[in-house]
Amino acid sequence: MKTTLLTALLLCPFLVVLAQKQPLNPPPMPRSEENNQVYYMEVVAQEAPAAELFRRAVLWYRKFYKNPTGVLELYDSVEHKLVLKPQFTVFREKKGVQIQAGIVKYTLSVACREGRYRYEIKDINLKSASYFPIERLFNPDDPDLEDNYHILSEAHQYFTNLIADLKAAMKEPSVKVKRDDW
Repeated sequence: MKTTLLTALLLCPFLVVLAQKQPLNPPPMPRSEENNQVYYMEVVAQEAPAAELFRRAVLWYRKFYKNPTGVLELYDSVEHKLVLKPQFTVFREKKGVQIQAGIVKYTLSVACREGRYRYEIKDINLKSASYFPIERLFNPDDPDLEDNYHILSEAHQYFTNLIADLKAAMKEPSVKVKRDDW
């Protein structure tokens, strides 16, 4: 009896330590050194002429987005540049039910040059009851910290998937469509 009581008393502090919540960490979203905003950018080497890379980027964005003309801001076939202003919905969990937390709006630019292309994801904002930069969700003193980090994780996962899909599409050669001869 005494040994059982002594063992329980010795294990109790360890169980309390294990029962405490682990500190929350934000997702590893890249930040700009200039202004500390969330900013994804990479120059990717891809052997192809600039016009071909631009065609691949156009084919990708038309397939990736449900409403491609609704997100198109700039289509410059001379400078081989696309600027898109899309959005996606993020959710939070409340009492075991997924509810809409807001809409993440961002700017995606794809510029193509001979043998390489560059993508940039910037100007990321969350539209919910108000409209504000997503960087505000990194505040560790916010009472909704868990929800905020969940939204940031969801956005980071979305951007990671978008980048992977873009890179895969840019490796595939575009197919030239033959027009009917009249």
